[in-house]
Amino acid sequence: MDDSDFAKYFPSSFGKSSSSSKPKAKPEPRKAQADDGMDALRAFMPTSFGKQKSARSNYTSTTSASQEPSKQPTDQDQEIDSKDAVKPQIKDTTTAKDRDSEDKDDEDEDEEDDDDSADTPSSSVIPVSHEITLNEHSKTISAMALDPAGARLVTGGYDFNVCFWDFAGMDTRFRPFRSMEPCGAHQIHELKYSLTGDKILIISGEAKARIYDRNGMEVADYQKGDPYIRDLRLTSGHVAALTSGAWHPYTKDRFITSSTDGSIRLWDVENTRKQADVIAYKTKERGGRTAVTSVAYSSDGRLIAGGMSTTIENAHVKGTETSSIIFSRDSQRMVTRGGDDTVKLWDARNLKHPLSIAEDVASLNSEANVIFSPDERLILTGTGVKKNEGYGKIVMMNSENLEVVRTVSVSQSSVVRVLWHDKLNQIVAGNADGTARVYYDPEVSNKGAKLCATKTPKKRAVDDYEIDRPIITPHALRMFKEDNTMVSNKRKLEKMRKDPKASHRPEMPLSGPGKAGKVGTNMTHQALTGFTRDDTREEDPRAALLKYAEMTEKDPQWITPAYKKNQPKAVYDDRPDGDEHRELKRKK
Repeated sequence: MDDSDFAKYFPSSFGKSSSSSKPKAKPEPRKAQADDGMDALRAFMPTSFGKQKSARSNYTSTTSASQEPSKQPTDQDQEIDSKDAVKPQIKDTTTAKDRDSEDKDDEDEDEEDDDDSADTPSSSVIPVSHEITLNEHSKTISAMALDPAGARLVTGGYDFNVCFWDFAGMDTRFRPFRSMEPCGAHQIHELKYSLTGDKILIISGEAKARIYDRNGMEVADYQKGDPYIRDLRLTSGHVAALTSGAWHPYTKDRFITSSTDGSIRLWDVENTRKQADVIAYKTKERGGRTAVTSVAYSSDGRLIAGGMSTTIENAHVKGTETSSIIFSRDSQRMVTRGGDDTVKLWDARNLKHPLSIAEDVASLNSEANVIFSPDERLILTGTGVKKNEGYGKIVMMNSENLEVVRTVSVSQSSVVRVLWHDKLNQIVAGNADGTARVYYDPEVSNKGAKLCATKTPKKRAVDDYEIDRPIITPHALRMFKEDNTMVSNKRKLEKMRKDPKASHRPEMPLSGPGKAGKVGTNMTHQALTGFTRDDTREEDPRAALLKYAEMTEKDPQWITPAYKKNQPKAVYDDRPDGDEHRELKRKK
């Protein structure tokens, strides 16, 4: 066999082959002497390499027609075929380049559609068919955040606690891997993950922001301003309670905070002593300050929106709190959630009048938020309801005209916070009863709650045990000593001590200033107690006891009735006391 014969078994082209009108050369008839076992080799050899384009519709119809049973053509068919036999070949030759460009365009469009469908879930299928309940807080959940990857959830509430949840590490018991009180006796108002997901911005009722890492360890504690300085632009930090905060959409080391002192401050992560810039609002109200109840960055980072009457006069009813502001991806639309039970859609380029208004969306909490769906076709928010007077709902509205598309009943309490993660395609609702509910659909959702919804708890062996209290080794070396966890959980232990179920200690008298709704004793009370006269030392103890003798004889209640029949009659010494008694003894 020569080289020309052996070359027949290799592919003639590589990659995508262009459609050409050149007639293919007919294979030469096989030689009898070449048939020496090469048919088996030919079956295993590829005919071409690279991505093969599926045949067009016109070629498909031709192929399907050829597979039908053969039919003898009539005279009319033969005449038509003979006339048009050359036309398809000429058309294919002139449009070969156009067909190649169309093929490339179709491939690009298909790839773009695939990328869009993979990155952004469609809102046509709302993932609410299944749910899990995370129950760790004892009061309203007022803040929630999911990291960019969707692996961890962090929640904060009115009980001062912040809980860290790991979907991959949880089982069907749904317990957080860490719970703490980062800001003492201050309610949590806002939680935000950074762009990289390694830091968490914590906004509470105190006048300074804090940053923790994803494992719950403190990273930075920012400066509090001087409350005696009237000009807010001259203070190094906020002088009143914080209300909201947000990370910069592109710069990972910048964030903003808002406060009831009427200012918005821009911070650098590395500089904890002073803010980078201040936006102070001069209120039009006499003798006071206008609180900034919410703050947000635009998607491009060029605009900052604050929940106060800075740009839009009377955007919501005066005296109510604008609890949430959010921008669309193109930064041209803005949605606000007001305490006047309305949701308003705005054009960021013309803020004189809202584009649409949704009314009767009840709000009972100052932390109620509003969000866009991942594809921005829907706008979601929660409704407030008094306890056991109805169901709190997740309201889904059309992002063009704020018409209600669908509502989902959650629980018999207010829905305060709502999240919809784009990668997980799952909805999280934080409620006033202290529970967080994660909604998902096994068919369209990814990971998240699906990882722990079916994971059973690990069975403990007989010799497997855990110690739920710290091991104190006072004489251990410094490198082997554990951190004192009792200090960080001091307030939690105080709560357990005061709980009548967790502690059986009798309630001690309150001294000092009052707390927990109880009136304490002050210095004035301590001073007045010394002026009251105590005459117990002047009273005769024998006479104090004998005045109850007649009462006990008429109505005995203690030991005397049990021995009344067998007890001898009591004989008392009635002899006179004093000098007369001593004289009688001398005479005897």
